[in-house]
Amino acid sequence: MERIPDKVSGSAGPAIENWARSFWGTTSESPDLPPHHPNCLGCGPENPHGHALSVQRDENGVVAHHVFDQRHVGAPGIAHGGAVATVLDDLFGFLLYTVGELAVTRRLELDYLAPVLLGAPYMLRAAVRSRDGRKLDLTATMDDALGRSVATATALFVVVEVEHFMQSQAQFRATDTNHTEE
Repeated sequence: MERIPDKVSGSAGPAIENWARSFWGTTSESPDLPPHHPNCLGCGPENPHGHALSVQRDENGVVAHHVFDQRHVGAPGIAHGGAVATVLDDLFGFLLYTVGELAVTRRLELDYLAPVLLGAPYMLRAAVRSRDGRKLDLTATMDDALGRSVATATALFVVVEVEHFMQSQAQFRATDTNHTEE
């Protein structure tokens, strides 16, 4: 993956630059992977509404343990399906540390096999099934304490350059400025 080019470095803003650099700065020596950024909904330690997902490398990809709490409720005692999807999508994002490139979710498909209970421990695993050019075919499972799968997911991620994120923010700022001036 290209490093942040000199023409971009310094103009992207420190948040995007530090975030992008984190994908290139992790080494395979440590199994622990850093959060995507402090306020990430999936893994950010500073997000009071987030999941604070802690993820490690393993021989096949990445692994995490997670317990959904009352902030993630859907039906009484059960995690909201969107909270489950958030955690699995974020888990896929951690695979990018192992790939060494930035990518975005193009498609995310989940199969909910059993209720995901609040307060119960789950083990999550994700791996890259294949790569075709910029397309990453990813797979994940969420198992309960007895090893039963409660959810599975597949995703298509597309590798992008850091400019993808900068352009999106610049376009938003331009659109937001146009709307606030009207």
